[in-house]
Amino acid sequence: MKKSVKAAGIIGFVVLVVAYGLFAATRPLEAELIKVQPQRVVQKIKEEGIVEAASERTVYSPVGGQILTLAVREGHRVSRGQLLAQINTRELEFELAQLRAQRKSLAGQEEKSLQELREQIREQRLAVEEAKLELVKAEADYKRLKSLYEAGAAALTEVEAAEKTLETLKNELARREERLKFLEEQAGGLEAGFPEGTATGRYFRGLMEALDAQISYLEYRKQQSRIIAAVDGVVQEINVREGTFVSPQEPLMKLVVPGDYEINAYLPAEDVPAVKAGMKVTLIQKRRDGDLVFQGSVKSVAPSAVERVSPLGLVERRVKVTIRPEGEVPELRPGYSLDVEFILREQEGKLAVPKTCLFPYEGGDALWVVRDGRAHIQRVEKGMETDELVVIEEGLVPGDLVLKNPRLEGLEPGKRVRR
Repeated sequence: MKKSVKAAGIIGFVVLVVAYGLFAATRPLEAELIKVQPQRVVQKIKEEGIVEAASERTVYSPVGGQILTLAVREGHRVSRGQLLAQINTRELEFELAQLRAQRKSLAGQEEKSLQELREQIREQRLAVEEAKLELVKAEADYKRLKSLYEAGAAALTEVEAAEKTLETLKNELARREERLKFLEEQAGGLEAGFPEGTATGRYFRGLMEALDAQISYLEYRKQQSRIIAAVDGVVQEINVREGTFVSPQEPLMKLVVPGDYEINAYLPAEDVPAVKAGMKVTLIQKRRDGDLVFQGSVKSVAPSAVERVSPLGLVERRVKVTIRPEGEVPELRPGYSLDVEFILREQEGKLAVPKTCLFPYEGGDALWVVRDGRAHIQRVEKGMETDELVVIEEGLVPGDLVLKNPRLEGLEPGKRVRR
C-alpha cells in the first residue's frame, strides 16, 4: 500500500512538471516593442569649446629698460591712448645729453673754423691791397724809365728790368686775388656756416646730420617708453610688474575688446569634412541654476589638424573650428567652457531603431520583429548611424514592431510575444 502511494506521488509530480513545461513553452513572452515609423534622424557630435576673445591685442614693449610704472591692473577697462606702463628713460636722457653736447661742440668747431677763415680772408685782402700798391708803383717806375730811355737818359737794361718787375707784380696780384676768391667761396658769406657745395661744408653738414639722426632716434625711443593703449578694451593679463627689466618686443600684457568673443572647439579629423563655414551650431553653457542654450555659427575651419591630448591622456589629431555666438548671448568671459553641438548629417523620413536592437546574423545584421504575434528574425541593411540610432535602409516597413531587447530568455523564431 505504501509503495502504491509513493508511485502515485512521483507520477503526479512528473505530470505537474510536464504540464508546467508545456505551459511555459506556449506562454507568450512579455517584451518591450518598438513600432517603427518614418522620422528625422540627426547625426550630431558634442565637443567642448573654450571662449576666447575675438579681438585680442598683445601689448609689446617697443624699447628695453626697467618698468618704472604700471598704470593698470588686470580687469581694468582702458581707453585708446590711455597710459598702460612707463619705462625708465634715464639712460636715454644721458645719451641724449651726450649727443647734444657733441652737437654743440661740433657747432663750436665749425664756428672756430669760420673765424680762422675770416682771419685768412682779412689777411688775404690786405695782401691784395699791398700787391695793388706795389703794382701801381712798378707801373709808374716803368713809365718813367721808358721816357728817360727814349730821351737817351736811361739804359735799355733798366727799362727791361722795370718791365720784368711789372709783369712779376701783375702775376702776384692775380695769384693773391685768386686765393682771396677761393677763401671767400669757402666762407660763403661768413654768416650761415660753410656752404653745402664746399668740402668743409659737406664735412660739417654730414657730422651734424649724423648727430641729429641719433638724437631723433633717442627722442623717438623716449617717446615710445610711454606705452599707451592702441584700442579700447579690458586688460586680460599682465606678464610683468614694476621694477622688472624688459627687452624690446617683449609681451607686457593683453587687451581684449569686451563682448566680442569666439568659441574654439577641436573636432576629430574624421568629422571635419561635414563642417563648413556658416554652419549653425548649438551652444550650451552649464550653470547651477540650469543650462543656457543659445545659437552660433561656424566662422572658420582650420586648414590642418594639430595634436591634442585627450582627458584620457591619448594623443589625437584634431582640427580647430571657430564659432561666433549669435542671438541672445549670455555673459561670457575668456576661458569659459561650453558644449558645442554640431549636426553632421540629417535625413528625413527614415526608419530607425536603437543600435541595441541589432545583432550579427549570417554574416550580416538582423533584428527581431513581431508579426502576427510571433517573433521572426529579420535581416536588414543598415544606413546612417548616430550615437543611439541606426537607420534601416532595407528589411523593415512602417508599422513593424521590433523587439528592443534581442537577448530575451526563451526568445526563438515563432515564439509568441506580447507587450
